[in-house]
Amino acid sequence: MRFINKKNSRPIVPIISLIDILAILLIYFILTSSPKEDKSFASITLPKASSLEKNMLPKARLELALTSDAKILLGSEEIPENQLTARLKQLKADKPDMGLELKADEKAPLKNLVDVWDALTQAGYPVKEVPARILVKKLKD
Repeated sequence: MRFINKKNSRPIVPIISLIDILAILLIYFILTSSPKEDKSFASITLPKASSLEKNMLPKARLELALTSDAKILLGSEEIPENQLTARLKQLKADKPDMGLELKADEKAPLKNLVDVWDALTQAGYPVKEVPARILVKKLKD
């Protein structure tokens, strides 16, 4: 009797094609998965008046107003936007102890508000020391 010796051959698995499939799946999952967005800006807790420092002395403040039609008023004087920095520098030199309070209408353009903040900074007023108030019209009941 003759026996046929078969070689023990391992099955051939095409590794290269498996790597290609793995790469395609990896690209698919990267493109279809959505990253978790940080929505921490949505939950804002504003400070209450009782949490402010009690030893703050009231300071005389001049009103710097920004109207809805982008007019800038310093006290009762209307100032063109291109002259605001020079006028604020003059005010700082004349009355260094005079503080400012920024009041902006809710419909005032954001660009103009940023321009006012830039003018304040250039004139030597730290923006954090100029309280800003946004005037919002109340709904009638």
